[in-house]
Amino acid sequence: MILHMSSPRLSIFIPTRNEAKYIGTTLAQFEPFWDKYDLEIIVSDANSTDGTIDIVQHFAALSNHRVKLVEGGPGKQNIAIGCNLGAAQAKASLLLRLDADVRIPDKDYFFQKFFKAFDKKPDLVGATVPIWVYPEEARLSDKLYHIIMNTIIRLSFWVRAPLAKGECQMVRRDAFEQIGGYMEHLTAGEDCNLFYRLQDIGRIKYMRKLRIHHSPRRFRQYGYIPLTMIYFREGLWMLLGKKSYLDEWKPER
Repeated sequence: MILHMSSPRLSIFIPTRNEAKYIGTTLAQFEPFWDKYDLEIIVSDANSTDGTIDIVQHFAALSNHRVKLVEGGPGKQNIAIGCNLGAAQAKASLLLRLDADVRIPDKDYFFQKFFKAFDKKPDLVGATVPIWVYPEEARLSDKLYHIIMNTIIRLSFWVRAPLAKGECQMVRRDAFEQIGGYMEHLTAGEDCNLFYRLQDIGRIKYMRKLRIHHSPRRFRQYGYIPLTMIYFREGLWMLLGKKSYLDEWKPER
């Protein structure tokens, strides 16, 4: 077997904690594109107990070193710590953070536009895209909420208060390292905080012509109004206190 030794073009890192329901489908979508776009996929796991690790190891064994698993230690775990652990293993100059339930509907278009944007603009240090619910699970309420949410996110980039959600974040690795990655004391809101700091060293962009899909599980579990209030509270709390209101990472099923 010939090992993949050169640096990949893109390192995708995915933080997980008990994501067995989703991680297999998420990893499988990239298999036809591993070599085409020279991808490296790093799953950073926070002590999963539901079979997530076995699924990732299965893909790692099949991928000729394209898929890798890194595991967190016994101490404190949160999304920021998991993301930094995964990013630290990355070999590419471009990073893509995804959630464990994210699907990209048109991967050729997505990757081509992604690479073109960063190749064309050396000062571009970060970007994100519109987020939508899986089409087969989308209700009218999901569609309306995401229209509003994506509009707010787009406007937030104009006023330099970027609400770049962690479902999909594109970052230039040298910029990521320059600002010290994600702030690990933040249990939530680490995603927006990263882009707050990235905009101080370069250009950030909302790529409105791209999209990703994610599970509606959070909305089904909490409801739209309570979840929106959680997001608002986290943003306000960090603005005032520079820390997260939440103190525990609880995965949604």
